[in-house]
Amino acid sequence: MTTAIQYLKRNEIDIVKWDQCIAGAGNGLIYARSWYLDNMADNWDALVLNDYEAVMPLTWRKKYGFYYLYQPFFTASLGLFANSQAVSIADFLRAVPPKFTFWDIDINETHNLTEPNPVAALNVHKRLNLFLDLKKTTSALTSQYSRLAKRSLEKSHKHNLVIIRNDTPEDIITLYRKTYHTEHPGITAKDYHALLACCNIAAGKHHLKTYTAHTPEGEAVAFYIVLYDNSFVYSLVGGSTAKGKSMGAFYLLTDAAIQDHAGTNKTFRFEGSDISGIAFFNRQFGSTPVYYWHVRMNRLPFPVKFFKK
Repeated sequence: MTTAIQYLKRNEIDIVKWDQCIAGAGNGLIYARSWYLDNMADNWDALVLNDYEAVMPLTWRKKYGFYYLYQPFFTASLGLFANSQAVSIADFLRAVPPKFTFWDIDINETHNLTEPNPVAALNVHKRLNLFLDLKKTTSALTSQYSRLAKRSLEKSHKHNLVIIRNDTPEDIITLYRKTYHTEHPGITAKDYHALLACCNIAAGKHHLKTYTAHTPEGEAVAFYIVLYDNSFVYSLVGGSTAKGKSMGAFYLLTDAAIQDHAGTNKTFRFEGSDISGIAFFNRQFGSTPVYYWHVRMNRLPFPVKFFKK
């Protein structure tokens, strides 16, 4: 039964039980671990069923006196986490406190929101992710690559690119900011500092790997950070310079991340695939579509609600 859902503020949450719930949940994601939320979310509270049988983080901000739910940067999706399929996301959405008058969040792919909207004024639409099953051998996985991916890998080898696996998260985040600052103006220095803190914790817990592609002269032309746990490998941040793109450098790093986890029971989560250009790249590795849910709700009072589209 889902009748005992409590709303708990962050300082009321039993973090040991919280992390045990996320680790044991069949749909548990690293983004919902307490240390990740503590760093990436400005604030977070939670809905908790009974004695942490199911949980849902509520990442929030307050502006002009209004509380609202938002999706933190570098946090692909959250939502409800539970072992039992009998637990209903609709019940949890109905339990969100009314003080949160605006929602703009992503719900993980394990939940069904095709039923009639459980909350008044709720708008729901599908978002695309791409997954790759890593149970297969390296050769079986690479046989699924597209011709473009195979040609790009050949190109990277012709340029004698070298993969470095021990660059620090700080080095890679610095490269990412330098390369993509114009594409992501909304990501602030505070967000990058939070990301670095998360990465350092993940590295200490053996949940992180870094990849950098260097030319023979030592120039970094592509960079990648992936997270991993018992179930998933997560594409966190990555990309390449203009020079790296001409060399197929990020294809090389993506292939390396896949090879490093080939033959495991994990699933590679490409993330970010709702963006067409990223989806095109991610499809080149034999990935399959998986859909998750973007949820918006606007109960802001008139006339404020018309300024928040």
